[in-house]
Amino acid sequence: LFRSLYNVRFTAPEFTSLCPMTGQPDFAHLMIDYVPGEWLVESKSLKLFLGSFRNHGAFHEDCTISIARRHDDFLYLDVTARNDWSSTLGEDNRSYLYNSASLSALISRYIDPNQEIFSYFKVRGSWAEVGNDTDPYQLVQTFSVPGQGYLGLTTLSTPSVKLNPDLKPEKVTSTEFGLEFAVLDNKLNVDLSIYDITTTDLIYNVPVPAATGYSFFKQNIGEVSNKGVEINIGASLVQTESFKWNTSLFYAKNENKLVSLSEGLDTIEYNRTNSGNASIRATVGGGIGDIFGSVWDTNDSGRNLVNAEGIPIASSPDKLLGNAQPDWLGGWLNTLSFGDISLSFLIDARIGGQIFSGTSAGLDSSGVSERSLEYRDSGITLDAINTGTNSANTSNITGQQYWGAMSGIAENYIYDQDNIRLREFSLGYRLPGLSSLGIQSGSLQLIGRNLFFLSKSADDIDPEAMLGTGLGAQGFASYNMPTLRSLGLNLTLNF
Repeated sequence: LFRSLYNVRFTAPEFTSLCPMTGQPDFAHLMIDYVPGEWLVESKSLKLFLGSFRNHGAFHEDCTISIARRHDDFLYLDVTARNDWSSTLGEDNRSYLYNSASLSALISRYIDPNQEIFSYFKVRGSWAEVGNDTDPYQLVQTFSVPGQGYLGLTTLSTPSVKLNPDLKPEKVTSTEFGLEFAVLDNKLNVDLSIYDITTTDLIYNVPVPAATGYSFFKQNIGEVSNKGVEINIGASLVQTESFKWNTSLFYAKNENKLVSLSEGLDTIEYNRTNSGNASIRATVGGGIGDIFGSVWDTNDSGRNLVNAEGIPIASSPDKLLGNAQPDWLGGWLNTLSFGDISLSFLIDARIGGQIFSGTSAGLDSSGVSERSLEYRDSGITLDAINTGTNSANTSNITGQQYWGAMSGIAENYIYDQDNIRLREFSLGYRLPGLSSLGIQSGSLQLIGRNLFFLSKSADDIDPEAMLGTGLGAQGFASYNMPTLRSLGLNLTLNF
């Protein structure tokens, strides 16, 4: 009776796997989906989702209520409320609620009811919160007990991180506005998005003085802001029976800013070189991925300094040299087909941002780069102030001394990441006459990826050859494996 009156659909609990230790389900969910009857003037739906999962001893439960409303095939509203319970957070903080709402409107019927220009026109806006917990075993402090302690005594080893039973969930709040429209009978379409994302209460290991007995305290800290715009333009340039050409352009720009950290802390260092001459940091007022390092030291008049032997002097490694994040990203995709032949290629661009090349510095220091051949035979007398005489430098140094000193100055190896490359290329042929062999269709395709640069600012390295994708790895290159150019042949048969 309840089902017939309210049109409620129940999805039975689903178990995806069993925990090997407890034998209990790792993940389960129950969904209740309410769809209104025809008697409602406006369309609505209500969904309730209950879920739980285990992960390495941690238990996570959630309850989500989603309401959708449609008015006159014009206005669409979605509202969601979700509450999570996580065992990786303290008892007072393990339950956290976050919500979202989105509203979109198809306004083409009002601005161009006859579709003389606009095939469709849509505006949208959304606001959302997301909560994140942390890894298991981050609340209660534990100490390691070795099997055999010093002189047979029981000893405890202090961990480097002091855990925190009062951790709160991280919170991400985002706002987005956008529009989509198509013109000329869908031959040209545009999708524009503007967003503002704020992350607060980041769970992070904060460096502390050694006198505390630890290296880090695990705390909720700071606020990070990301604001940006994304534009996607697609066009059908040619559409005939024998020839088709579709193209699309993509542009994305993001501005990252560290708004605040915790009291008494205005900088976090993610990574530094072994020599300490360069580091990746996040500084309040700056951005995540700021590169700090040494420069050729100067006097008050701005003249470069050398020591008594005539060797360049490096400054302290606290000068802002750049940021690893790009100013903007772009791409251009083309797909062409002529009869049974198809061709596609993707050109992408990364403009802005810097990278410190420890690879180049190491090669110069060892004298194995082409650049280090300079001054090898003649030596050089640098135009600088000699700190030994406090006057113009007259001391000649060898090429080895020069490159040994210059390779230790980080600013010499800060490269712009600007590059434009042919990211992907494919040439395909649709194989005819396969039906007699019991094959519905088939194609042969030559595929190439990361084929070559159209332009590149960094001469020595591929700017994408960083240590990794983590916050402490972006912006550093240090003897990374070269990026690969690949070519392949793909045969596809459909039976």
